Order: sequence, then C-alpha cells, then structure tokens
Amino acid sequence: MKAKLYDQIKTLVKIQDDFSSQLIPQNALGTVVECYENPEGYAVDVAIPNFNLVGDFEYFNIIVSPEQFIFADTTE
Repeated sequence: MKAKLYDQIKTLVKIQDDFSSQLIPQNALGTVVECYENPEGYAVDVAIPNFNLVGDFEYFNIIVSPEQFIFADTTE
C-alpha cells in the first residue's frame, strides 16, 4: 500500500539526515508531506525528542523509500 499525504509513519531503520550529520533513529514517528512516484519515495517531517531545546523537539525533513518505514498505529 502506498503512503498518502499526511499519513503517519514509523521508521524501520536508522536514516541519515541529508542536511546535517543527525541520524534519525529507528522507530521515529513522522508525517508524509510530499509523495514521489518514480522512484517511489516520500518526504517526511520527523520530530526527535531533544530536551535541551525549547519545546523539547528537534525537527527534520527526510526522504524515505517504502522499505524504510511502516504505517504508524494512530489508535494508541
């Protein structure tokens, strides 16, 4: 099943951020903000806890392929 705009996902593997040296951890939650068809991929906004910052989160935008994530269970 392909992801759609605003779907909630969870990463299955660690993913290197394209714009910094930050490694996005496995099981990070994110929201699909853009979809690509060829090759299939998704831009995802991810919030990583960082209690040293005001608001307690650091935000990243990463590109993921279908094998790098699952759909998050939003019923929890």
